[in-house]
Amino acid sequence: MMTRQERVLRNAVVILAVGTLVLGGLLFWSLRAMYILKGEAAEGESADIASAGGQPVTDREWIDELKKKHGDEVLLGILNHIVVDKEAKALGITVTDTDIEQELQRSMAGYGSEEQYYTQMRSELGLSRQEVREEAVYRLTLQAVATKDVIISESAIDDYLAENSARFTPKKQMQLSMIKVETYDEADHVMDRLEQGEDFAAVAKEVSIDTESREHGGSIGMVEEDDPFWPGDLLQTAAGLEAGDIAGPLQTGEAYAVIRLEKMIDPPKPDEAEIREQVRRELALEQAAPLQQVESDLRTKYDTAIYIDNGLQD
Repeated sequence: MMTRQERVLRNAVVILAVGTLVLGGLLFWSLRAMYILKGEAAEGESADIASAGGQPVTDREWIDELKKKHGDEVLLGILNHIVVDKEAKALGITVTDTDIEQELQRSMAGYGSEEQYYTQMRSELGLSRQEVREEAVYRLTLQAVATKDVIISESAIDDYLAENSARFTPKKQMQLSMIKVETYDEADHVMDRLEQGEDFAAVAKEVSIDTESREHGGSIGMVEEDDPFWPGDLLQTAAGLEAGDIAGPLQTGEAYAVIRLEKMIDPPKPDEAEIREQVRRELALEQAAPLQQVESDLRTKYDTAIYIDNGLQD
C-alpha cells in the first residue's frame, strides 16, 4: 500500500517513464512488433493467440494492428537504438553496471520498495525487470552522447549544491499505522482500548473512518518526516516515538487520529562523489541539445533510410 505522497510521485515517475519508453521504442506491447520489423519473427503460419465467440485472433492480426497504431514509434525506436549505439562505440562511451544501478535507484524514488517499483512498471507499462534495465542503459547512453562536449566546472557544481542542499539531504522515513475517528472523545477511547492490550489492526478495522488504511489494519505505509500531505504536528509526534509506541489523540483536519510507529528508517548519507556526478550530468543536459534532436541528428549522420510509406519524418 502506498501513501498519498508516494502515489503522486509514482504518477510523475510513470509519466516520465512513458515518455522515455515511447522514445526508446521498448514498450511491452510493441516488442513483438519490433521483432517483426527487424525480420526476426519465425516464418510459417500465424498461430491463434486469442478467440471470442469461437472466432480466433491470430498472432499476425495482432501484430498488424500494433504496426498500424504504434509502428511509427517502434520503428523510430529501433533506428534510434542502432544509431546511438554506433555513436557510443565510435566515441568509446560505455555505461557501467554502477551507472545503471544508480539510475534505477533514482527512478524508484517515491516507491515504497524496489519490488513495488517493478510491480508498478509491470502493471502500468507491461515492462519486465530486464526491459526496464535495457531502457535505462539506452537512456544513459543517449545522455552521454548528447553531453560529450559539454564541460561543467567544479565551481558550477558547488554553486548548485549550495542552492539545492535540501534536495540531497536524506529524510527519515516512518512506517506508520493510524486509526482515524470523528471526535476527540472517540480517539481518547481508542487510546484506552489499545493501552488495555487490544490489537491495533483489529481496532482499526472496527472503528477507523479512513477507508483506505482501515482495509490494511490501519497501515498507511512509509511517510517522510516532512511529508506535505500529513499535518506537521502528527509527523513531529511520530518522529519522537520508538517502534511500537502509540500516540493520540492527534488532530488531522476535522478528524482525530491515533498513530503507531511501526518502524523508523534513517537513510545513510549519500556518497558525495555520486551526488556531484549526478549534478554534473544534469547541468550538462541543460546545456546540451534536446535528446530528440540528438537522435534525429544521429539518424541523419548514419544515413538512416525508411523504405515504407508511414509518414515518419525527421
